[in-house]
Amino acid sequence: MPGRTRQPAGGATSSEPRIRPTPTSPRGRYVATVKENIRLCTDHYRLVLSLPRFPRSTPGQFVEIDCRDPRFAPSADHDPGPRAFDWPPPESFKGDSPVALPRPCPSDPDFNAPLAYLRRPFSLADHRIWPDGYTELDIIHRVVGRGTLLLAQMLPGQTVSLIGPLGTGFTIPQGIELACLVGGGVGIPPMLYMAKGLQQSWIKGGVGFIGAQREDLLPVTIIGPPNAPEPSRAGDPLLNVAEFKEYGYPAVITTDDGSLGMRGYVTEALSAFLEERQVQQGRLMNTIVYCCGPTAMMKATARVAAVFGVPCQVSLEQPMACGMGTCQSCVIKFRPRDLGEGAEWKYKLTCTEGPVFDSRDLVW
Repeated sequence: MPGRTRQPAGGATSSEPRIRPTPTSPRGRYVATVKENIRLCTDHYRLVLSLPRFPRSTPGQFVEIDCRDPRFAPSADHDPGPRAFDWPPPESFKGDSPVALPRPCPSDPDFNAPLAYLRRPFSLADHRIWPDGYTELDIIHRVVGRGTLLLAQMLPGQTVSLIGPLGTGFTIPQGIELACLVGGGVGIPPMLYMAKGLQQSWIKGGVGFIGAQREDLLPVTIIGPPNAPEPSRAGDPLLNVAEFKEYGYPAVITTDDGSLGMRGYVTEALSAFLEERQVQQGRLMNTIVYCCGPTAMMKATARVAAVFGVPCQVSLEQPMACGMGTCQSCVIKFRPRDLGEGAEWKYKLTCTEGPVFDSRDLVW
């Protein structure tokens, strides 16, 4: 049960209420229509899904998408019948005669093709609600397997099944004047959505920090000369990433191989930026870091934030088979910081109690 907590041997256990949909945190199963499917770089695609209705979401939340081929994925009216298998006749079980193994029923699509049987979690890169109630969801993903390859091949007009919005999103503490949005790889999309959330909350100070292994793996739009300067090799924030410039925020680009922007890790750019700001102001105040990306990158970002005494919220990238607390596959170690380092830790579910956590509460 998602409300239960688990402890290492010798630790105490406790029980919490099961997390369920509420009027303030609704979720549902929907069928969305592909409006656009645009290749952004070598491996990344922007999938724009249109729905007649969808609950409001917050940056950091995610959806679970059924990535099966539409020819095989069950529709709302699909009924495999009373038999999932074509069982052998009763006489096969008499005497010492060998028992034949059940054969897949031809009418059941789950047994006729190599499918992505489980839904895949995807963070939201944007969520637009039009006056007539229609909703558009932007999903930016990288092709890494059978399910994401199918999404990359989808055409406008095709439909997909999704569940959402799921999880808890980022929060904006009162008094915040500067937000550092740190994204790496497929952790970049929620930072784009968060930039929109900050702008709508009248936060004028925002800086994006975007990292990738190389230039052709950056799923953002770089505005070059003559409309904007080239990304800074020194890691200076500039208004040359369209997705951040739209909200008035500059950005820093880093690549591991130096093919674009600053050579090195995105955490190095963040550390240099905070250090310079600390020198200018004497101490950092009213600043927060938001982060999503590979676990090693988020852990390093949390360390940088801790060094400068800045709060940091991270959106964890854990395998989430169901997204609703049923499968228990996405547990992480959690210890509230006010209990101290020696306190017992417990398990939390990333999908229902996250994916956004205060980095200071995690046992990395």
